[in-house]
Amino acid sequence: MIKLVLAGLCLSHEQFVEFLKGHRKMTEQSRKTIRATQRTTPPLWAVLERRLIDAIDEAAPVFLEKYTRPGGALIWMQEYPGDGVWADDLYEAFFNWPHYYALGGSEYTGTKALEEWNAITRQLTHDYGRVTNEFVNDDDWFHNAENYIYFYHLGMADPSNRETVRRAERFAGWYLNEDSGVPNYDPQHRIVRSPCSGSKGPLFKMRPGEIHYDIEYGHATLGPGFPLPEDWAKDPQTVRQVEACFDRVVMNGDVTVNLGVVVLVATAYLHTGAEKYKNWIEEYVGAWIERTVANGRIVPDNIGPNGIVGELREGQWWGGLYGWTGRYGHNMMIHSMTAAVEAAVLVTGKVEYLELLRMHLDCLVEQGREEGGRLLVPYKHTDEGWGESQPINSDGPIHLWCASMQEGDWQRMERLRRGNEDEWAALGQRGPRSLDCRAWTRFLAGELPDYPEQILQANYREVCDRIDKVIRDEQDLTKLDVHWWQQVNPVVTEALVQLTTGAPQTIYWGGLAQGRVRYFDGVAQRPGLPQDVAALVTGLAEQSVDLTLVNLSPSQARHVIIGAGSFGEHCFTEVRAGDEVLSVDDTYFQVELEPASQIELSLEMRRYGQQPSFRMPWHGEGIRHR
Repeated sequence: MIKLVLAGLCLSHEQFVEFLKGHRKMTEQSRKTIRATQRTTPPLWAVLERRLIDAIDEAAPVFLEKYTRPGGALIWMQEYPGDGVWADDLYEAFFNWPHYYALGGSEYTGTKALEEWNAITRQLTHDYGRVTNEFVNDDDWFHNAENYIYFYHLGMADPSNRETVRRAERFAGWYLNEDSGVPNYDPQHRIVRSPCSGSKGPLFKMRPGEIHYDIEYGHATLGPGFPLPEDWAKDPQTVRQVEACFDRVVMNGDVTVNLGVVVLVATAYLHTGAEKYKNWIEEYVGAWIERTVANGRIVPDNIGPNGIVGELREGQWWGGLYGWTGRYGHNMMIHSMTAAVEAAVLVTGKVEYLELLRMHLDCLVEQGREEGGRLLVPYKHTDEGWGESQPINSDGPIHLWCASMQEGDWQRMERLRRGNEDEWAALGQRGPRSLDCRAWTRFLAGELPDYPEQILQANYREVCDRIDKVIRDEQDLTKLDVHWWQQVNPVVTEALVQLTTGAPQTIYWGGLAQGRVRYFDGVAQRPGLPQDVAALVTGLAEQSVDLTLVNLSPSQARHVIIGAGSFGEHCFTEVRAGDEVLSVDDTYFQVELEPASQIELSLEMRRYGQQPSFRMPWHGEGIRHR
């Protein structure tokens, strides 16, 4: 367990221990409780779920010991290799470890999650020079978002770590202009001032190697004022002109992927509850909604230094960094938008922020076409208009429905999968970056009753395949491809997130957990499912969750505290188990599971009515930091 530290208490160790025992007993007695007494032969999904956790717990140390030095630094190149390698590639080696611990993973993964974040931060600071003051210098927020999903989840693992809280405040402060030397944000025009930013402030002059990369893959254009000559890279004079134009047109102003900053600020709010973070989120996301409405309900990908859409591009709303013209186009923008509006709804309790995502999806549908019975939508908009039509990226519509729980958003999702029904029901082997929740939605629709067993088996196979690659890896570790660690990281959370918390997989590009429920071990005073306990969310509705719990221990009772939402943002009203009805009206209740027992629960709740926080049930109104 990530242990409580006694510093700051005016009690002896022995006195404090007795105080904790008494406080815990009193809290448990006062907390609404329902008991599971029905003996059961554990269902297959429950056995597979616990076996998956065991497999990940076994594999994680093998991975870490293979690829890290004493102290935690990754075994890799002694010097930074140059353009094309971002800080995120190193953090991604362990990006989901804290979330896994918070779901019920081993104490080892919880402890090492923080240790590795610290070690990689030191490595990026002292060995590679990409981090200053524990934060990336000045990268784009497509890559920064991949960095900091790791940091965001540290709060779910252990919100009592004072240094984590201070970091969250400092990081967010650089976008609230609390440090005059780091002016990333323009409050007058409500913009992040450059597509690249961080602890050194906005970057207005891009690194030449990255300019060439961005232009080659269409990640940005120079606008109508500078037609790009063929073979421009072969002429030194033209290269200088292109680079100067890129800095002037591309690097001044805001872009869609900067919406990733919203989650960084929301994390500081979850740690502190300070209103200034909520106010900033409302201001910034509100500005993006206003500009989208004014732009014909099409999300623009560039905002000029005076807050005007297409200001430096003769009015063109496309061409910004990692926007509509990019290699991945819609894919890059949809994840930033989704993560941002989810965070905005979480922090404010206002579902109106989902409208930004709705406008984007509806725009694609309006520009789409049917081909062979399939709905295809454009992924790009260039000077030639809309193009590169293909089936919709499913992440946005699924996350939208899960946040709103509105019939209209379910029907929007149904329309978008039209003609692709077989793909939405398919299940293949998965990895840590998997965001394919399509088959999970069909399970919730009652169409794939065996989905839990299938996804758990698929995740188990993925863990086994990855750790086999680790064991057999005979490469020179100092010359590894920078993406190798992500490819063999054996911590796979997809099934656990979907099945136990009733949520789609967290947005890889800097999202926050979206669980409708969360679990805590009150006896061990740690987050996650207690030992031997398996959970399955079988139904979701606007104000209810259907949940099954199983205790696989044949001899030991288990106690699990259930929270309403990943951050206590919801409130349980009542709990039903057969004919038994328990009035709750609280963020938490607990279930006592007798040995070899099972219980089916219907959880009624009010959503988004509570102040979200990283607090755990035993923290009360405030966290005692260590």
